Amino acid sequence: MHLTERLPNLDYNDERSKVMSESDHKQLVERVLQDTANLMIATDTGIEAAQKAGQLAAQEEIEWAVAGGLAMHLYGSPRLTKDVDIIASEHLSLTPQHRLSFGGSSYTLQVGRYAVQIDWIVRSDGYQKYYRAALKEAIELSNGLRIVTPEWLVILKFNAGRQKDLDDIVFLLKQPTIIDRPTVKQKVVETAGEDAWLTMLSGFRRLCDLADSKTTEPSKYYEED
Repeated sequence: MHLTERLPNLDYNDERSKVMSESDHKQLVERVLQDTANLMIATDTGIEAAQKAGQLAAQEEIEWAVAGGLAMHLYGSPRLTKDVDIIASEHLSLTPQHRLSFGGSSYTLQVGRYAVQIDWIVRSDGYQKYYRAALKEAIELSNGLRIVTPEWLVILKFNAGRQKDLDDIVFLLKQPTIIDRPTVKQKVVETAGEDAWLTMLSGFRRLCDLADSKTTEPSKYYEED
């Protein structure tokens, strides 16, 4: 039997199967570069944008701290980000570009020639208590930047639950000097109680196993006590 007889649905004359030319590749890259809203930002640009937002927050007596992709990068992750996520106690007085579906507003701040998107996260749902607690324990750096602790970053990302958040958690858990795993449990229990921890336990154990390159046995760090 010929290959084309075994695979009758493959149409090698279909336009979609054509390999892109060099010209096509150039056009694709140029379109991406022109889409400034989706360009990745440099670390120093993100930090400067966060500092500007933080200065305004200080004037308005609003608690704030960097989270999300920029926080991940500052804790050593190689992944890039196209915006700056900041958790906060109140909204800024700026005019928002749009409201965030999970609570808060998206602002745009100009940093040099870059228009940087700031996702200013103000939760008012069942997760609010976690964000409030993370804000209280945020670390203030010498440059004035405030950032959530690695343990709180893990908890907030676990609650967000997107694949990229789970990947970020695994990265953090792989760093033995960054994350104190028992502290993650302690913070969840202190903030939301034992039931909240038990709800989180199996998923968190799986992430610990992934970070430890174990997928069949329970993590040594946690038992259902």
